[in-house]
Amino acid sequence: MTTTTPAQQTVFEELVTATKILLHEGILDPFGHISARDPEDPQSFFLAQKLAPSHITTGDIQRFNMEGETEDNRPSYLERYIHSEIYKARPDVHCVLHSHSPAVLPYCFTDQPLRPVTHMGAFLGDAVPVYEIRDKHGDATDLFGGGHDVCADIAEALGDYPVVLMARHGVVNVGRSVREVVFRAFYTEQEAKAQTAGLQIGNIKYLSPGEIETAGKLVGAQIDRGWDHWTMTLRQAGLLA
Repeated sequence: MTTTTPAQQTVFEELVTATKILLHEGILDPFGHISARDPEDPQSFFLAQKLAPSHITTGDIQRFNMEGETEDNRPSYLERYIHSEIYKARPDVHCVLHSHSPAVLPYCFTDQPLRPVTHMGAFLGDAVPVYEIRDKHGDATDLFGGGHDVCADIAEALGDYPVVLMARHGVVNVGRSVREVVFRAFYTEQEAKAQTAGLQIGNIKYLSPGEIETAGKLVGAQIDRGWDHWTMTLRQAGLLA
């Protein structure tokens, strides 16, 4: 892509900043990635070329169609179809993150549902769905989301939720913006830590349906405060200009 609009350039910069935030906060490891729908063309999305996240710059962003294909000849992530299938299934989604968020991982391989335990996790809903690859593909897969069929099933498992877990693999967060997804990823990790700690202490009083709805609206309006805090933390650490 040789030229970009100001809106697209803003998305590129937010993707790079989001990657830095998620790395700095310990949510993203070397094998995660975040994408955003093209603000000029909802049938396309942007995702960095296949690199370690710490190396990504705005010049590494590739443009993909809804089939997860690109005319850019640089290497692309194998799991890009997670992004494409979710964008295809969810017109409301404008950002997709795939990570191996450490505190969330135990909920990918146990029978304990991940549920909101504080107001900051109200966006999770009643319980986070889990995609089980064994249901259709048996117990000898590589557990990756490297094909259209598997990733379409991940999108189906996600449904209308903001998060879906991939059994024995990782996490997918979605949202209406890059900033919202970073906010949700941070608090998905925090809720998982809190729930795990709570289970070791006693019986958890999970959020009620009414609390999920009301607290979710209140907290959901605060995403810019989180973004401002995390970007300032990066600047103070010399990781962001």
